[in-house]
Amino acid sequence: MSFGANLQFLRDRAGMTQEGLAEALQVSRQSVSKWESDTSFPEMEKLLVLCELFHTDLDTLLRGDVREHYHTDAAGYDRFMNWFSNAVALGVGLIILSVSGGLALYGFAGFPENWVAAVLISGIAVAVAILVIAGMRYDRFEKAHPVLRDFYADEQRERFLNRYPFLVALPIVGFFLGVVWLILLGDSAERMGERAEAKLVAVFLLIVALGVTVLVWAGLRRGKYNIEGWNKEHDSSPEAMALRKKENWICGAIMIAATVIYMIVGFGSMAVSGEYGDSWGWRWGWIVYPIAGMVCALASHLLKKGEE
Repeated sequence: MSFGANLQFLRDRAGMTQEGLAEALQVSRQSVSKWESDTSFPEMEKLLVLCELFHTDLDTLLRGDVREHYHTDAAGYDRFMNWFSNAVALGVGLIILSVSGGLALYGFAGFPENWVAAVLISGIAVAVAILVIAGMRYDRFEKAHPVLRDFYADEQRERFLNRYPFLVALPIVGFFLGVVWLILLGDSAERMGERAEAKLVAVFLLIVALGVTVLVWAGLRRGKYNIEGWNKEHDSSPEAMALRKKENWICGAIMIAATVIYMIVGFGSMAVSGEYGDSWGWRWGWIVYPIAGMVCALASHLLKKGEE
C-alpha cells in the first residue's frame, strides 16, 4: 500500500475525519487530503507524530501495508486476556461459592457447623491464590507490551457486543429471581429449622456466585477489545503514571478495608451469636466486596475527571 492509502486506513480505523487529523497535526485539511491522495508528503516531524498517533513505525507507514499488522496478534494478547478473564472471574466467584458450599454441606449433607467456616476459609485461600497469580502475570504482560496494535476486526467486536447485553441481563434477572424465592420460602425454611435455612441460602448464594462470575467475565472480555484504552492506560508520561499509581493505591486500600470489614463481621457475628458455622456475618458479609468494587470504580472515575 502507498503512504496515502496507509494514512487513510489508519485515520478511518481511528474514527477521525480529515479535519480532526489536520487539527491534531496543526495543518490544513487540504494538506491531509493531498497526503492521502499521494500528491504530496508531510515533513519528517509530521511523519513521526503520525507514527506516534497511530502506534506504527515509519517504515510500515511509508512503504508497508498497515492492514497486515492490524490482523496479527504478535504479542499473544487475545490468548492471554482470555486466560486472565477466566482466572479472575473464577477467583471472584469462588469466594461466594465457598460460602454456598459450606452451607450446602451443613444443610444437605448434615455436616457439623464448623465445616461451614472450614470450607469458607479454604475457598477464600484458593481464590486469593488464583487472583494473586493472575495479577502477577497481568503485571508482567503489561510491562512487556505497554503499546499494542489494534488487530481486532470490526466483525469480532460486533459479534461480542451483540452477546454482551445478554451476559449482563441474565445474571441480573437471576439475582432478582433468587431474592424473590428467598423471600417466599424464607418463612417455611425458618419453621423447618436451621438446616432448611442453610439449604435455601446455599442455593441462593450459588445463583449469586454464578451471576457474579458471568458479570466479571463479561466485563473483562468486553474490556479486552478496547486496545485504544490499553494504550492510553499504559501512557508513559509522568502525569499518567502518577495518576495510575494513585488509583492503584486507593483501590488497594479500599479492597484491604473490605476484607478487614468482612473478617470482623464474620468472626464478630460468630462471637455474638455463639454459632461457629452458620452465622449471619459469613452469610451476608460478602456484600462488602461488590460495594468496595463500585467505590473503587467511582474513585478512579473521579480521579480521572479531576485530572482532566
